[in-house]
Amino acid sequence: MNLHVAMAARTLNVPHLRGTGRYVQELLRNTRTSDDLSWTAYGHNPALPFRVPEKLLGRTDVFEFRGDRFHLWEQLGLPMKLRQQGGPQLLHCAENTAPIWQPVPTIVTIHDTVPWDEPTQGLERFHLHDVQRVALRRCAAVITISESSRRDIVKRWPFLADRLTIIPHGIADEFFSAARAPLPPALEQALAGSPYLLYLGGAQARKRFDWALELLARCGRDDLHLVGCGFGAGTAPLERIPESLRGRVHFAPFLEDSELVTLYRGAEAAIYPTLYEGFGFPAVEAQAAGTPVLFSPVSSLVDLVGPLTWTNEPQDFDAWLGALREVLMLPAEARAQRAAEAAAWARQFSWRRSVERHFEVYRDVVERSRHRLPA
Repeated sequence: MNLHVAMAARTLNVPHLRGTGRYVQELLRNTRTSDDLSWTAYGHNPALPFRVPEKLLGRTDVFEFRGDRFHLWEQLGLPMKLRQQGGPQLLHCAENTAPIWQPVPTIVTIHDTVPWDEPTQGLERFHLHDVQRVALRRCAAVITISESSRRDIVKRWPFLADRLTIIPHGIADEFFSAARAPLPPALEQALAGSPYLLYLGGAQARKRFDWALELLARCGRDDLHLVGCGFGAGTAPLERIPESLRGRVHFAPFLEDSELVTLYRGAEAAIYPTLYEGFGFPAVEAQAAGTPVLFSPVSSLVDLVGPLTWTNEPQDFDAWLGALREVLMLPAEARAQRAAEAAAWARQFSWRRSVERHFEVYRDVVERSRHRLPA
């Protein structure tokens, strides 16, 4: 049975990919002809790039719909397209939210409940808390990415408990390749061959960039630099960098996966002081690249402790500092041994395996929807 799936892919219709966009892109990229499945990927802004894979098994449809900022593209525009065009047997809304009007069976991926936990007001609050409560009740299935996220979802929406499937993310194939791409010239020039720590997270308060700055300031290595990743254009917090660290803190631009692998592999350690994650790509990516990673075993990160992790209580700065100093003094032979074990451990996070499990959910939903139709 050839299955035709509509994918709401607004997170690919952007200048630069972020975490959810990478997830959608990998679902499309890891589809094979033998899967007997085709896509229509929908975007919402013809003025921006649409970053679908070059060899997409299917087609794209990027269309504007008046009232997009009021969520009408999602709630009216996309359902109208599906109703008018026919073809797709299933809609996958892979970006946390879904339309109330569902002309075909609909699956939603809820990555975590952070958007609902953060303060919102007005139309945004109405969309998240009222519209989505109705839309989620109508969805045929819900996918989430970790046991931690599953618990949070069920706590907020108990009626979803019996249609939730946990499917962990994978990491990009580039992390298992020996090839090295050059870093962007500006970053290469700023580092000038200096050893560095790699901060992952961006500007959100729960990611704790200040924690990374304090570790750099107090680790006892004046030759060490810090590279910050995850900051969008104009969001790098330059004002928070102490005068004593100016010249030793740099911000990476948006990187391709191959460049990111190179950045990981060159780091003395990866610093990931987040207080909550639905999945936590850096915890796996660092280990796949052979780089020690420091984080706290909170939320989904409990399940991502591997051979090359140093874990500490989230508020115990002295323990973090001690762990960083231990990593920086780790003998080369011991680091290489742990890196080999970590690379093998990280292979369980395969995008292909994740995609196959998505397809199992798709086919189950289509089969169940057929049985509900009248003879």
